[in-house]
Formats: sequence, structure tokens, C-alpha cells
Amino acid sequence: MLPVNLAAVDAAHLVRILVPPHAPLLVDCGALPCQRTQGVCFLVSQLLILRQRGASVRLCNASLTLQRCLHTLQLDSVFPTVD
Repeated sequence: MLPVNLAAVDAAHLVRILVPPHAPLLVDCGALPCQRTQGVCFLVSQLLILRQRGASVRLCNASLTLQRCLHTLQLDSVFPTVD
């Protein structure tokens, strides 16, 4: 798995520079200030961009709020969490 900091790189730019087949991406949600400054919806949109472009994404340190949002949107199986 390739660790990714979505606070430092734009999701759309990231998928443009990745060469298929993509390595699974590990996103540390605990270190993303965008959840507090831009909201969980912004983070989910970035994750969807990665997924739309063919990246396999796993989340670690996902807050309970993010987990609930993903579950409500039925995206919890699309973006599994790891510990």
C-alpha cells in the first residue's frame, strides 16, 4: 500500500501521475485538516475522485463521523477502513 496525504496533494493530480495498475492507496484520515476546515463532504469527494480514476483506497484513523457518513452514503464497502 502507498500512503497518501490528501492534505498535501490534490486527488485529481495524484491519479494523473499514478501509472496503472495502481498500488492500493492508504489514506490517514486522522492527519487531514480538511475534515475540519472544508468538511467531511470535501474529503469524500476527493476519495470518490480517486476511486473514479481506478485507485483502490483504504482508510486508516477514520473518525466516527466519517465512518457514519460513509455508511449513510453506502460507501463504507467502497472505502474500507484498516487499523
